[in-house]
Amino acid sequence: MTSLERLRLAVALAHTVRGAELHLSTDRGEQIVVSHHPAADIDPCALRRVAAASACPTQPDYSKRVVDITFGGTLIDLGGGVFSSLRDDVARRWVVTLLDPQRAADVMEDIGLEAVPESAMRASLKPDSGLGVTVLAISVNDARYHYALDEIAAQVAAAFFVEELRRSAIAITHSNNRKEGAA
Repeated sequence: MTSLERLRLAVALAHTVRGAELHLSTDRGEQIVVSHHPAADIDPCALRRVAAASACPTQPDYSKRVVDITFGGTLIDLGGGVFSSLRDDVARRWVVTLLDPQRAADVMEDIGLEAVPESAMRASLKPDSGLGVTVLAISVNDARYHYALDEIAAQVAAAFFVEELRRSAIAITHSNNRKEGAA
């Protein structure tokens, strides 16, 4: 994963999840706090614009200066690409992917979570076309299935990651085939 992809994913979460914070460490030892809080160094909307511009070949790519990203505020990093938040007594799990919303939905359909009724959980895809990412929020509709929230979120995150790797490998193969054909 490139530094720009990693930044795009993190910024999308901070921009989407109310009360989330990012803590960025730069190659110059700077610590940058990203939040909607007035004491923050930069708000998520402004950093979103920077990250989107960094993807443009005519603009500088500031993502290469970010050496570490940690999450805070209302967002807890559970590991494996899964994040947690609690708002209005509703527990949510968040997963962010480089997949477009339709492919993310297709991947979720293929997971096969037969142990939990479909009506017990709610999933909401939030595309961010400016960053080229999709954020997924998962919550429980039926408290009896709260125990499964982390496991389901982890399965979805893993499936997204596998699909991202598969697509990356296909893109590399196509690129190499074009180079060989041009030679």
